[in-house]
Amino acid sequence: MRMGNKSAVVTRIILCAAPLLFALVVSCASSSRLSPAGRGTSGEETSSDASGGEIRTAFEDKLRKVVDSYLGVRYKTGGMDRRGFDCSGFVVTVFRELSGVRLPRSTRDLKHVGREVSRRDARPGDLVFVKGGAFGSINHVGIYLGNGAFVHASSSKGIRYDRLDDEYYTKHFAMLRRVFR
Repeated sequence: MRMGNKSAVVTRIILCAAPLLFALVVSCASSSRLSPAGRGTSGEETSSDASGGEIRTAFEDKLRKVVDSYLGVRYKTGGMDRRGFDCSGFVVTVFRELSGVRLPRSTRDLKHVGREVSRRDARPGDLVFVKGGAFGSINHVGIYLGNGAFVHASSSKGIRYDRLDDEYYTKHFAMLRRVFR
C-alpha cells in the first residue's frame, strides 16, 4: 500500500467513527449516572472513579470522603464525635469539617438555615429533612449525596446511607435546604 493510501484510509476511519463518538459522548452526558452537580453547571472540576462510576465535583469527592470516614459510627443522643452521633450532631460535624461552617446544633434550628430547594434541584450537600415526630413535625436531618441517596445518623443503625425513594422516606420526606453553593 502506498503512503497516500494509508492516510486516505485513516481519514476514512476517522470520518466514519466521528458520528459514533459524538453519539456516545451525548449519550454519556445525558446519562442518569451523572450527579446533579456533575453536569458542569457549577464550573467545578469533575472526576470519576476507575470503574466508570458517577462523575463528581471536587466538592462531592470531599463530601464523600468525610462522610465515608464516619460510616458505621453508632447513634448516640446528643453525640457529636466518633463515639456516637445524633442526626444534627452528624450534620454539624460534617459541615464544620468540610468547610468550617458552623451550623445550629438542633434539627429544629437547622430547618431554617439556607433556602429550600425542590427534589428536582437537589445537589450533594443539601440538607434532607424528615417528618416523624408528634403531629408530623420535622425531627430528623441528613445530607443529600446525589442520585436520590443521602447519609444520616439512624437511631437503630448509626451513620448510614439511605435513599429518598425508600418507602419510609418517601412517606416522611419534609424538605431539602441548600446551605451553600
